Amino acid sequence: MPWSLDAACESDIDELMTWFPDRHSVDIWGGPGFRFPFTHKTFYADCRWQDFSSFCLRNSENEFTAFGQLGERYHRSHLARLIVNPRMRGQGVGRKLLEMMIAVARREQDYAEIALFVYKDNEPAYRCYLALGFEVQDYPDDAPMPDKCVYLTQPR
Repeated sequence: MPWSLDAACESDIDELMTWFPDRHSVDIWGGPGFRFPFTHKTFYADCRWQDFSSFCLRNSENEFTAFGQLGERYHRSHLARLIVNPRMRGQGVGRKLLEMMIAVARREQDYAEIALFVYKDNEPAYRCYLALGFEVQDYPDDAPMPDKCVYLTQPR
């Protein structure tokens, strides 16, 4: 199945917002500062759309299957706000998103490692990251929620 990883547009926000039915789902994805309920305007602001490169993964039918952001944090390529369309979970879409975003990070950024945070109780995502070669690292001193999250890195 051919996949495409495209730059997300602000117009993708409306569909993306439908993937979060409650506060808990938003917290896991966007962190504790992400507002809920949200509007298009607050969602855009809380995504920090202009601080990160945002991507949409689309399948061969051009369906919006996943979303993720790429930036820099702690002198590493940083993957953030990764999510699979709820209708498509458990089908390998998350792995495809990560593989393609890692390729972009390696091509466009010059850091020795790629990193991300994951909630300790987000077992499906945690297993996916480990399967792709991410390893648990010491938690950054100034990062929020050390009691709830794990910090993972993958070497180039």
